[in-house]
Amino acid sequence: MNQEQESYISLINRTSRETIRIKKTGWEEINLSGHTHGQYQIVYTLSGTLHVQIGSTNYFVPEKHIAWIPGCTEHKLCSNNRQTSLVIFYLSLDSDGGDEALKDFSIYHTDSFVAENLKFIASKGTEINREDTPDLYAFALGFFRLLPSISQNMGFLLKTLTIPNDARLHPILAYLQEHLQENLKMPQLAEHFGFSVRNLSRLFNESGIRFSYYVNNLRIMRAIELFADGGKTMQQIAYEVGFTTPNNFNRVFRQITGMSPNAFMKND
Repeated sequence: MNQEQESYISLINRTSRETIRIKKTGWEEINLSGHTHGQYQIVYTLSGTLHVQIGSTNYFVPEKHIAWIPGCTEHKLCSNNRQTSLVIFYLSLDSDGGDEALKDFSIYHTDSFVAENLKFIASKGTEINREDTPDLYAFALGFFRLLPSISQNMGFLLKTLTIPNDARLHPILAYLQEHLQENLKMPQLAEHFGFSVRNLSRLFNESGIRFSYYVNNLRIMRAIELFADGGKTMQQIAYEVGFTTPNNFNRVFRQITGMSPNAFMKND
């Protein structure tokens, strides 16, 4: 984390509970190490995609989606896209009223209604103060409080990748991430890292990782990242992430996301 990022997080922690702070990132690299603050953080991926790590779980947020991060939740942010643009809102919310949706990390899809309201609120500058603009503050706070109930919770995206405690798996999983275009099979992987197939299979199982599902999940996430980068056909992306045919890509994409690649792109 650089000095500018540290200064901004310090500013967030000093922000009044009656202020909504707004930050817009340009077309820039996103790589923010673990940090926490008392404010709720609502991240809108205007362009590009985002990875949010909370504890040992890495969540994936596609383009035109929202990451809802409750206050006092330690998290890391990064992106594998060439360029990423975000709109981030920081605010205080009283979640003691029994609304469980406010208390949990979630990923939401933005329809046109949600997107237009986010853009309207973001157009009001870097902060909205209750004292200065009480009506605007009340509207924005009410909108964010209702956001979990008016947005589509992208449940499939919560079936994300757990970072295993066993350090022996870390280089293996990094290898999978870097070689998605190859025909990844357990026997070849075991030989490459000096394991027997039986021992490597046991290592995956003990960490709660299903090998084929994990690989397919990585491939589909990378495909969604490539969608956001643009410049490639669906067929080119399918081959680049390791599928031998577009039909196979379409089938696995639907299994993981619940929709076809074309439907997903239109949904964005």
